Amino acid sequence: MSTPRVTVWRRLRRLGAVPLTPGAAIVPYSEALLEQFDWIAEGITEAGGDAWVLPVGELTEADEARIKQQSLADRAEEYRQLELEASQIRKELPEHDRARRALDRRLRKVTARDYFRPPERATAVKAVARATSSRQEAHRDAVRH
Repeated sequence: MSTPRVTVWRRLRRLGAVPLTPGAAIVPYSEALLEQFDWIAEGITEAGGDAWVLPVGELTEADEARIKQQSLADRAEEYRQLELEASQIRKELPEHDRARRALDRRLRKVTARDYFRPPERATAVKAVARATSSRQEAHRDAVRH
C-alpha cells in the first residue's frame, strides 16, 4: 500500500509536474491542470495535510529555463524507454498484441504530459507506430498464406 505522499507524487508525475522541492511542483498553466491540482490539494487536506495551489506570475529566465529543461529531460527519458520497448516488441511474435496496445496507451499518456516536445518524441512515436503496424502486417501476411 502506498503512503499518501507517494500517491500524491505519482499523481503529480502523471500530470508532468516538475518537482521544485520535496513539497512543491510546477506545471505550465492551464485550466485543466489547475483543476487537477485543486483535486490533489483537496485530497491532501482531507488526509490531514496542508496543500496550496498557487499560480506563479512570473519566473526569472534562469528558473524558467531550468524547469523547462527538467521537463524536457523527464519526457525524453520516457520517450527513450518507449522506443526501446517498441523495438523489443517489434521483434517478438505477432501474438503479443496486448503488449502493443499497452505500449500505445503509454505513448498517449506520455504525450499528454509533454508540454515542450523534446526531439525524442518523434522517434518514439515512429517506433511505436512501427511496432503496432508490424502486428497488422504480420496478420495480413498470415492471412495471405
